[in-house]
Amino acid sequence: MLRAICFLVLLGSISCKDDIDRLLDTVEGFIYGIDSKVVEFTDDSFNTEMKKFETAFVEFIAPWCPHCKRLTPDFEKAAKVLTTNDIPVTFVKVNCDGPGYHTCHHANADIYPTLKLYRNGVEERRYYGERTPKDLVRYALNMLGDHAKAIDTEEELNKFTVSDPEYMFVGAFAEETDLAKEFLKLAEESREFFKFALVQDPKLLKKLGQTNAVIAYQPEFLRNKWESSTKVFSGEPFDLKNFMHSSRVDLVGMITKKTTKDFEISRPLLITTFDVDFDVNRKHTNYVRNRLLKVASEYSPRVTFAMGNLNMTHYYAPDDRYNDTGVVMTVITKEGWEYTVPKELEFSLDNVKQVVEDILSGKIEGKPYKTDEPPVQKKRVKKVVATTFHDMVLDESKHVLIEFYSPYCGHCKQFIPAYNELASRAREDSNLLIAKMDAVSNSLPRPFESRGFPTIYFVPKGRNSRPIKFEGDRSIENIISFMQANTKEDLHFVEPEEKFIKTSSEEQDKKEDSGTCSGSPDGQSSEGQCSAGKSEL
Repeated sequence: MLRAICFLVLLGSISCKDDIDRLLDTVEGFIYGIDSKVVEFTDDSFNTEMKKFETAFVEFIAPWCPHCKRLTPDFEKAAKVLTTNDIPVTFVKVNCDGPGYHTCHHANADIYPTLKLYRNGVEERRYYGERTPKDLVRYALNMLGDHAKAIDTEEELNKFTVSDPEYMFVGAFAEETDLAKEFLKLAEESREFFKFALVQDPKLLKKLGQTNAVIAYQPEFLRNKWESSTKVFSGEPFDLKNFMHSSRVDLVGMITKKTTKDFEISRPLLITTFDVDFDVNRKHTNYVRNRLLKVASEYSPRVTFAMGNLNMTHYYAPDDRYNDTGVVMTVITKEGWEYTVPKELEFSLDNVKQVVEDILSGKIEGKPYKTDEPPVQKKRVKKVVATTFHDMVLDESKHVLIEFYSPYCGHCKQFIPAYNELASRAREDSNLLIAKMDAVSNSLPRPFESRGFPTIYFVPKGRNSRPIKFEGDRSIENIISFMQANTKEDLHFVEPEEKFIKTSSEEQDKKEDSGTCSGSPDGQSSEGQCSAGKSEL
């Protein structure tokens, strides 16, 4: 029988939007810099003191970094919210360009700010989400307690399935199965993104009509008459993670910066951005969404539809694209390139239909805004440019590993020998392509992105719509293990050719490199981070 898992509940249903707002209200009048609840550690104190905290949220910053300066007041406010309400998460600061230099180096925090969660002094995961006080508080709360809530009654289930603005997942299992084990594993890994619950009660399982399945519940504010508010998965455990993320792609789903990848893999994609607000601006929000739902009900799944708030307008389209209704439509083509609908075309039911017809007929064609000339391929590592990206990287008959690099990046240059050796070891596997692309001279199609260099993605054969980003130490063995873990097929590697074998001293010099270089010359990335290039780290 599966172990019953409980969820630590503080102050009621703290993950709900209204309750997080209530927590933020407890520090009304907060003034940055006065009575800070953020603890600062240095190289001398970090390892010793961090062991004292069961859960700690750490910001690695540099004083000169403008993104860090913007984060610091919000980080302090979130820390004060948790301290004021006796919530056991400690917020910690480390100065990477000062007394915390070596701590940041050992934590691979070479892009600022870097946010990480620690348990009893041990790093558990990196945080990539939004940095508003509300988002920081919500994340900290989600990291408390166990990762899935045990539900035994219909009343508890009904409360759970309306408790969060994100998708909620219920594991319905009569016994311990491989799917049940994978569900609990993913519940731990993905608790910062979703809420999870576990049902084992026979009566409740009978009511759900499932005994070995995972049920996805749509957030209450997105439910509508055009589609079911639940989705059921009972397939192979290997595919459960994809199901969870693809669940967000509703008939007209809500796209945010943390969900872009889930939508961008479902192309062609029509993104409509405007002042989405189901509380203050409900009438206009529903006016736009209802028209999108009506069109989507006719054209889905040939075209995927999404709506996003104003910050997503800046993410996908230039500011001057606003039309009279404040609605911007952006198309991500099947090949992954962007096209912004001209502002002269006002938002209306008929015009949305016309845009969709133009997508399907091929009249709307996105294209890369910069590309190199296709090269002559002479080396083990194949060079990709924007115009050859679709044919080479998204070839469904091959597994593809691609590195996005900058010719000016020191970490990229340091990685060249290892990457060449990896390509040599893969030379006898005709189903595996090792490739690279200059991401300074070439546009990257969605959903690929490079916040720093080098950035590596694995594109499994037959699943080219879901590229998987590699994180961690860039040793050859780590990369091979990463690829093998993300495909059901056995990849074939052999000994490298002699010219690609590094000497032991070279290997020692290079094996620990996992740093990145910023994607922009001034050390600031477009994604709200600064590189370590302005310090000596």
